[in-house]
Amino acid sequence: FLGEEGAEVFRDWIHKQVESNAPYDEFARAILTASGSNRENPAASYYKVLRTPAETMENTTHLFLATRFNCNKCHDHPFERWTQDQYYQMAAFFAQVDLQADPAAGDRRIGGSAVEGSKPLFEIVKDRKEGEVKHDKTGKVTPPDFPYPAKPCTEAAPSTRREKLAMWMTSGDNRYFALSYVNRLWGYLMGVGLIDPLDDIRAGNPPSNPVLLDYLTREFVDSGFNTRRILRLICQSRTYQLSVASHSWNADDKINYSHATARRLPAEVLMDAVYKVTGSTLNIPGVKLGTRAAQLLDSGSDVPSGFLANLGRPPRESACECERSNDLRLGSVMSLLSGPAVSGAVNDPKSELARLVGQQKDDPSLVREVFLRILNRPATDKEVESSLKIMSHLEEEHIRLTNELAKAEGTWAETLARKEQERAALIQKAEAALTSHLMEQAPKVALAERERDAAIAR
Repeated sequence: FLGEEGAEVFRDWIHKQVESNAPYDEFARAILTASGSNRENPAASYYKVLRTPAETMENTTHLFLATRFNCNKCHDHPFERWTQDQYYQMAAFFAQVDLQADPAAGDRRIGGSAVEGSKPLFEIVKDRKEGEVKHDKTGKVTPPDFPYPAKPCTEAAPSTRREKLAMWMTSGDNRYFALSYVNRLWGYLMGVGLIDPLDDIRAGNPPSNPVLLDYLTREFVDSGFNTRRILRLICQSRTYQLSVASHSWNADDKINYSHATARRLPAEVLMDAVYKVTGSTLNIPGVKLGTRAAQLLDSGSDVPSGFLANLGRPPRESACECERSNDLRLGSVMSLLSGPAVSGAVNDPKSELARLVGQQKDDPSLVREVFLRILNRPATDKEVESSLKIMSHLEEEHIRLTNELAKAEGTWAETLARKEQERAALIQKAEAALTSHLMEQAPKVALAERERDAAIAR
């Protein structure tokens, strides 16, 4: 329910927050308390997507606290601390959110299905004075309350339920808020979170290194929720700077970060990288020519071959980290090896790669230029030597296959000529048989026509 225009404005707003290194607590509060038209206040777009108190609560706790507040909707969680009462108490914080059509939207509407009708392109988010949530089991109105205590981030008195929730949720005293974000940052950089999955903080899923996670969380809060401070802290660490090289003692290590984890690039980044290094222009149907995959607003936009979907781009239907897959499956491997998206970029006659191949006649120099373009570093002498051997082998294979094709085409030509002669003879024979048949039937046809005419005359 955002539309292309609304999604672009919301994305640009988030981009500016990240670019300006806005404190994470302020960023979260801006979303949680957003009011007004999402045309003027892009953060209000958050409330256009999930439109019920329960759905908004589940998404919010998942996103900002990495807590899955959905298993306790119908009953107390069987293994964790969360109760059914707490589910409805938290949902009540969003019960008074109201959306009204923004006159600026005019007749423009988006979305819509057999279950839910279309909505105005722009809507105004407000807080009403009324609106409650009823407990599913008791049927009684459930007042808003927090599932655990935390000092609010300010002494100012909140005027709405959402402001009260935001003051509690973004507080430095709310351990889940800072800890969940730090864990996500660590996981994005290292490949595996200190708590993994990244968005599943619970007693039954403890951190692999609680001391480290506590330290990073304290640093984050003490820095005023400065994201760049934590990124710098992690990236300057020896742990982050380790190579992927391992030995017999740590080859199987998955959680102690004794060596870096080799990972492939996410789908969008990988596609953009392919087209960047080849110098080809990405052409995705329905969007402006040259639009990068990372800029796509619609999760349904893709190249015809489905490269992004095959490489695990998420459908963006929930806040769950599990939506994205970086696994190497058959579809993703084939997309990289022989898919039209990659081959099209490599074989594009207008690409930078084609220009290099056409202008650089010296193979060693060509290898060095391609290495520098793709890996952003010079090739070693050993790598140049290995690459030249591969190129020589490929040239030999190309000549062999070309000769085999020419030989096969020669055989096919003889066979085709023979078959063409046989076909012509059969056609001639059939035509002769048809002519003979028509001649034999002509008297009978003439007699039948005369009898028909006589019958009509009577």
